[in-house]
Amino acid sequence: MMQIKRRRPAARRLVLACSSFAFLSACEDPPEGGVASAFMQELDAPVVFGMASYLSASGVREGRVEADTAFTFADSAKVDLRGMRVVFYDEDGRPRATVTGRTGEWNQDTDRMIALGDVVLTIASDSSKLESAEIHYDPEADRIWSDSATVRTMADGTVTRGSAFESDIDFTNVRIQDIRGGAARIF
Repeated sequence: MMQIKRRRPAARRLVLACSSFAFLSACEDPPEGGVASAFMQELDAPVVFGMASYLSASGVREGRVEADTAFTFADSAKVDLRGMRVVFYDEDGRPRATVTGRTGEWNQDTDRMIALGDVVLTIASDSSKLESAEIHYDPEADRIWSDSATVRTMADGTVTRGSAFESDIDFTNVRIQDIRGGAARIF
């Protein structure tokens, strides 16, 4: 003879209560307040994620500014950049140089820029790299420079260190101050 097991009424009530609780808790209103950090909530500036903009002079594209995050301020032309990358173009539209940095500042009125934090400048014409804590760019003066310790690595591995550098935007006249090094890399 077959025995039929019956569910206990207490177990059935427990399952029903748990199911009802799960359903009702999913229907609650979301918590009050934003999900952004206190810094972001108090910031008085529009924030752009994945920003990209072009630099131009007389209608000719001279560069592209990119940032993971950009903070713009209504009362100034300054844009604070996080995770920045700038590509400078030559007259034919080919990349001339690329600058990357953790943070930076860009004046949209003058196109002057400062890249800060582990800055790397890669020069396309000779595949050399300049590394510094900060790099400045002024298009009106046709100048790019750093007042901080600088390391230049050539494509052949030659490394030159100095206390600062200065160059024109074509990188035909790169000057490193207080040169130290210049020996080729040895493997």
